Amino acid sequence: MFENLNQAWGFLIARHPYINIILSLIVAVVLSAGLVNLRLENDIRESFSPANSRAAYENRVYKEFYNLTVSPQRAFILFSAKDNNSMLRETQLRDVRKLDTHFTNVLKKVDPETGIAGCHPLCNLNTPFHLISEELFKMYDSGKPSEDLTLNYPMSVYRGQNLFVAMNMIGAETSETVSPTNNSQISTVKTIILWYFSRADTIGTKALLRATSLKLFEEAQKGDYLDHVKFEIFGDEIANEEMLRGAIEATTLMSIGVILLVLFVSVSMHPHFRKMRKCAEPIVVFVSIACPFLASIAAFGVITWLGNKTYTIMCVTPFLVLGVGVDDAFILIQSWTLHSNIENRAERLAKVLVNVGPSITITSLTNTISFGIGYATPTPQMSLFCFSTSVALFVDYILTFTILAPIIYLCTPESASEIIEARAPSAKKDVLILPELPNLQLSNIVKSYTNFICSKPGRIISLSLLGFLYVVSYFGVATMKSTFEPSKAFPSDSPLAQSIGSIRSVFNEFFPINIIVNRPPNISHTDDYRLFYKMVEELEELPESYGKDRTLLWLRNYEDIDRQTSDLFSSIGFGQSKYVPSYDNLDFFLETLGYPPSIHYIEHNGTKVLESFQFTIIAKNMAEWSNRAVTEERCRMILLKYPTFNATIYDGDSAVLDLLLTVKSDLIGSIVVTIICMTVICSFFINNQVGVVIIAFIISSICYVLVGMISWWGADLDPVTIVDVLLATGFSVDYTAHVAHQFYVKHGSKHDRIAESLAEMSAPMIQAGTSTVLCMLPLIFVPTYAIVAFAKTVFLVVGIGLFHGLLILPVLLSWMPDRICGLGSPASPQDSEPISMSTTSTSLSNRGEASEPFL
Repeated sequence: MFENLNQAWGFLIARHPYINIILSLIVAVVLSAGLVNLRLENDIRESFSPANSRAAYENRVYKEFYNLTVSPQRAFILFSAKDNNSMLRETQLRDVRKLDTHFTNVLKKVDPETGIAGCHPLCNLNTPFHLISEELFKMYDSGKPSEDLTLNYPMSVYRGQNLFVAMNMIGAETSETVSPTNNSQISTVKTIILWYFSRADTIGTKALLRATSLKLFEEAQKGDYLDHVKFEIFGDEIANEEMLRGAIEATTLMSIGVILLVLFVSVSMHPHFRKMRKCAEPIVVFVSIACPFLASIAAFGVITWLGNKTYTIMCVTPFLVLGVGVDDAFILIQSWTLHSNIENRAERLAKVLVNVGPSITITSLTNTISFGIGYATPTPQMSLFCFSTSVALFVDYILTFTILAPIIYLCTPESASEIIEARAPSAKKDVLILPELPNLQLSNIVKSYTNFICSKPGRIISLSLLGFLYVVSYFGVATMKSTFEPSKAFPSDSPLAQSIGSIRSVFNEFFPINIIVNRPPNISHTDDYRLFYKMVEELEELPESYGKDRTLLWLRNYEDIDRQTSDLFSSIGFGQSKYVPSYDNLDFFLETLGYPPSIHYIEHNGTKVLESFQFTIIAKNMAEWSNRAVTEERCRMILLKYPTFNATIYDGDSAVLDLLLTVKSDLIGSIVVTIICMTVICSFFINNQVGVVIIAFIISSICYVLVGMISWWGADLDPVTIVDVLLATGFSVDYTAHVAHQFYVKHGSKHDRIAESLAEMSAPMIQAGTSTVLCMLPLIFVPTYAIVAFAKTVFLVVGIGLFHGLLILPVLLSWMPDRICGLGSPASPQDSEPISMSTTSTSLSNRGEASEPFL
């Protein structure tokens, strides 16, 4: 069936080459028209946040709690003294106040569209620092210690109330006694950290934050904005800008890869143009390069038509498709040259498609499906990258036959028989029998290599090398850690990446785990009261939690006031003698605090009724993302044990953290599904169960060795690795299907089949691998983990794939007994003849007969 389809397709192209080209271009242009609505998404958090995940639900709860329509933007600034001494000195504090005042005033600007301040409702995140600094300034001005403030760490006392200062001070050192000169137990503070919040529901507010953040980011690099303090600023907009810069650098360097690829394609294809028109070489080379790019543009158009955004990592897609798509051009040109003895171009094209059509189809479909499976990856950025690449590879597969094949046909001069047939169409026969090709002369290299593969020493050496790779890969897989760092998304030479160490020190000492309680406990109800505090205590008992002393739970402070009020009334004969907690004094308490946005209430009959609130567990040792993911998952499990309170956790990075919890099972599952799909596809074209099993084994082997090797090369088990391995799984078929398919459609002994298959396919496979490496080679110089990891994966899969396809696969095929391998009885005398291209020719007729089995 496939033989007849490929034959008919070849004749159709030959009869209407221009129509095929024009229609293909029209369809590609129509698909590409969607690019007019292209939307570039460079928000790093949005790029890794699945739409319907648990993290997305928690994010919706957070936005509803603070009455937001869009996830807010975050920023924080780390201040440290230029002389590396304490930050609580006057000159250092004044520098901090200068920058803080400037940034806060920008964020407090009212947006004209909404009439809301940009930082609302969390404009007062740094209140503890502001209170402390004001009291210290009074002390420095008057020379007397503050009577309202007793400074300590992590909890100070301000006007008789506890004031948590650990969220603004990092690296604090304390003494056991209070210094009379400044009423403080803190001797030094190495770093001050200030937190900022900005709405992102309007373009104006978001643009203002972006411009201000980037300006301060530049000033931080100069180091002269403040006299006595150096600072580092971190923020979503800065990370987005750096991620975009990395994508631009990658695109620029990949352009160099395209130039290298064009040169390589030109040199590799040059010998094939000797019997073609003079203009053939530049035209065929140009079309071979243009088809993958046209397919990529069409794929981006399809994505835009479907209403999806375009992410920065997708800039790799055109170059990836180019590196892979040009492989089909090599195979097509190689086969066209080998069939040059067929004078009639239509018959020649039909023969070429019958010969290499299945190989091109197998590799194209498997690549398309492997990336299609990657579309199920939960992260939007990686999912759409896989989808765009899958569509582009499929479109390129179509264009190979509808544009490149007609171009090759047109660039070949007409033969005398064609001219005669054109003048006398009636002379054309209905029955076509393609002539046999001249004998293929095997080179001494192929003969020697085949003899080595089929020999006992060759098999032992080959399988020993494979065993060695398995051992090395095992240790790589075993030591691969599941983690993620924000720096993986932007260039390593970015000041933002270089400051990751500062962030790690902060998160190891202080990290807030925010919990929103949507159904508050009834503290007057004993069971409800105890149940709620049991939940809180379980959270505080987590290994990473500091415990009760640092938990920011307003309800405990409220109970102190409520108890004092109750005792006061009880002492004068009013109220109950035994204290029972209640919300009777909630209105007074909220008024005292200035109605904080973390406590929500509703008015009911003139009184305030608690509706929901947020509290915070302070944790330590959270710099490692894998540890952070596990800790927050434990928090979720505790909250789920108490559904009465409908409590949810919130972390702006929880989408990525959730992925780390399942990345191992996701990777294994994706590989298994992909291998099964690849095997099923191969079974349609290789009609031998043992051959299909061998291919499945080779694909699995390539994936296993690849994962181990990328681990040795510095890769972590993260969402980037999942996509890279899926990519490699699809590519691995390229290095198995060609040789296996040719082996099973040829005649002769196993030795002859292997020799002929290698003689015909080894050169295109090596050329294809080399072209892919050349196209991706400049990416190794891009200082962005995600892109470099992608390039490393391509390099490894090419090397490992060629090792398996040109060595391990032939060894296994030669080792299997004839009957198991599906070759039947020993070769007939005809099969024992010297290997020639006649063994691959197929005699086609209107009866569908063939000189040798295609399947």
